[in-house]
Amino acid sequence: MRIKIEDILRDLENDRTFMDNVTRWEKIPPRGGDYLPLPEDLHPRLRAALNGRGINRLYSHQGAAFAAAREGKNCVVVTPTASGKSLCYNLPVLQSILEKPQTRALYIFPTKALSQDQQSDLNESVLMGELGVKIVTYDGDTPNSVRASARETGQIIISNPDMLHSGILPNHPKWIKFLKTLSWIVIDEVHSYRGVFGSHLANLIRRLRRIAAFYGARPVFICCSATIANPDELAQKILGLDVQLIDKNGAPSGEKHLVLYNPPLVDRVQGIRRGVVLEGQRIALRLLKAGVKTIVFSRSRIQTELIASYINTKLSNMYNDNSRIRVESYRGGYLPNERREIEMGLRSGEIQGVVSTNALELGIDIGGLDGAVLAGFPGSISSSWQQAGRAGRRQGVSLAVMIASASPLDQFMVKNPAYFFGRAPESGFIDPDNPFILTDHIRCAVFELPFEETEAFGEDPRCVLEFLEEGGTVRRAGGAYHWADRSYPAEGVSLRSASSENIVIVDITQGRGSVIGEMDRPSAKEMLFPNAVYLHRGQQFIVKELNLEEKRAAVEEATVNYFTDGIVKRDIKVLTEDKRTADADFAYILGDILVRSQVTKFKKIRYHSHENIGYGEIMLPEEEMHTRGLALVFDADTRAGQLIAARPDEEKAQIIAGLGSLYQKIAPFFLLCDPKDIGVSERLRDPHFGYPAIYFFDRYPGGTGLADKFQEKITEIREAAARLLLDCPCAEGCPSCIGPRDKTVEITANPKKAVSEFVKDLQQ
Repeated sequence: MRIKIEDILRDLENDRTFMDNVTRWEKIPPRGGDYLPLPEDLHPRLRAALNGRGINRLYSHQGAAFAAAREGKNCVVVTPTASGKSLCYNLPVLQSILEKPQTRALYIFPTKALSQDQQSDLNESVLMGELGVKIVTYDGDTPNSVRASARETGQIIISNPDMLHSGILPNHPKWIKFLKTLSWIVIDEVHSYRGVFGSHLANLIRRLRRIAAFYGARPVFICCSATIANPDELAQKILGLDVQLIDKNGAPSGEKHLVLYNPPLVDRVQGIRRGVVLEGQRIALRLLKAGVKTIVFSRSRIQTELIASYINTKLSNMYNDNSRIRVESYRGGYLPNERREIEMGLRSGEIQGVVSTNALELGIDIGGLDGAVLAGFPGSISSSWQQAGRAGRRQGVSLAVMIASASPLDQFMVKNPAYFFGRAPESGFIDPDNPFILTDHIRCAVFELPFEETEAFGEDPRCVLEFLEEGGTVRRAGGAYHWADRSYPAEGVSLRSASSENIVIVDITQGRGSVIGEMDRPSAKEMLFPNAVYLHRGQQFIVKELNLEEKRAAVEEATVNYFTDGIVKRDIKVLTEDKRTADADFAYILGDILVRSQVTKFKKIRYHSHENIGYGEIMLPEEEMHTRGLALVFDADTRAGQLIAARPDEEKAQIIAGLGSLYQKIAPFFLLCDPKDIGVSERLRDPHFGYPAIYFFDRYPGGTGLADKFQEKITEIREAAARLLLDCPCAEGCPSCIGPRDKTVEITANPKKAVSEFVKDLQQ
């Protein structure tokens, strides 16, 4: 029987075991809408179609976007989740097509799932049924039989950056009819284009505008974004054009409850708290059993599979109506038909719960959700609000619970709720002129069209073109650079990761030989090594072979009581020192470094209890990466160097390792990046500098500006880390501060005491 969400909220408020762990319960009252009448110049058929759907007025931001687009202005619309942003671009585009049927529009969404969702929404609505506009999704899943007709007759093409990069732009002669009359380009979920992905997109848009101009088209851009601090600046960097910001939300919203929850301590001495996997499944189960349609966001693929598996195991053990509750996992690497099945099941109500990575953070229509559980802080304030906003899409009362993990960043957020609720959303940061990314896209651009010597493309394409000419990839003739290689450059460039190679996962159980998923090469080396446990929609598989040359992993069904986690060893070599600064405490050296990484061992972790039950060896080749790094050096002229030199030898390594772990885990909040984007390596005596050093580096070839940003924010990072460390109640170190004490190492000193005393001495 379904229980009203209001009753569940009262039950939680009266539950002391729950409330004892709540650090903040924020109630956001409902708000009314701000409306405008339908535009006077709206096409009669479009007006009739809207009226048929019960729409006789617009939200104020929809009206503002329509007016700006009609004036030919590029704009970015910034409003919360479920505020009707799709009409901001659909209305002007459809108006234009009805007035001039040869008009063409390109919609770009960050994922294939969003592309498919948008077409489904348009095709199934009365709006499209009455207007007869031809809408086609053009991505990697589009059959070849449909592609030719899409190019010839599609009026709205819905795609994603990957297909634009590797399928459309390199084959632009096939798209002449479409590109000549391309009048509109829509880029949705602009806030998701940060870091590497955003830097790639900015170069992709440079290439798109270049080809459109070649065919005489000057399209207008309409961008949409969730709330971030610098949406207009980010959109301008991506487009290379001025934009008008529309950020006054006119949509009504229902009452929302956002709860910050810190799991209870299970070992006060070591500061160990109940994990987010177990707490996430427990709170989600409570909501699901009450009939609340719920989404759980997890921080990794393994966590996604574990939480979904635990929930389904609990539900299958119940002999009542709850056994009918269906919960699915959703993450990258699933086959297209699996993703479609889950999305359709959520929309239809056949699936009542879903556990997802941030793949469902974006605006895919997954039906009305009343509850959201965030199993760990997503890494930024803007992502937190985006994920929490997936609940309450129908203006009713909704609940979102953010569960803190043991990570120092999570603990900082829940222990400083005023900071969480009072801080403005972060800025989106991209570096389109990153030399590695820029070089890749200039290669693609020359392949697509000869590159004029005077042509602009970023800050200075000339040095890149000369470099490519020296390598024989391009040749200069007649005042232009021409492609002179037999390769297809787009194939070797991945927009989303450091590697363009994907490993196909093949189920060989009883000779099946069926493909069940895929994974990028770096992740595969950490998760698909021989004897690893691979989890897929509740099923367990043992990896029998990882063949990197053939890009294939063979897995076999198994039933075991553990999962696995790879252990990565890293080595660093300094290549250049570009900038050296210092304060009273540390010397800071910014430059290029070479990082060698190798997965050497793996842990076996028991289900449910999550205890370590063994290790295994891994024999895989190392990976090399040239990137940017910031070294904090404890040299003899700094207070940190003098203080560390005065410490007993066994404490020195503890202090350096503790600070490295703490700073790395706090930094993502200040840099607006995922924790996995930053690497750390501690050296008790660094061979390059001759002193102890901590390296923080960008985990992408060439870097994306994170190391530089780290130096800018180092004071704030150190202050937040010191506050968290000194306020942590653990005795000897825990996952919430410097990490748990390594009991396999024989030491007599208390690690946390050593690090805390060192930090206090630095503050004096």
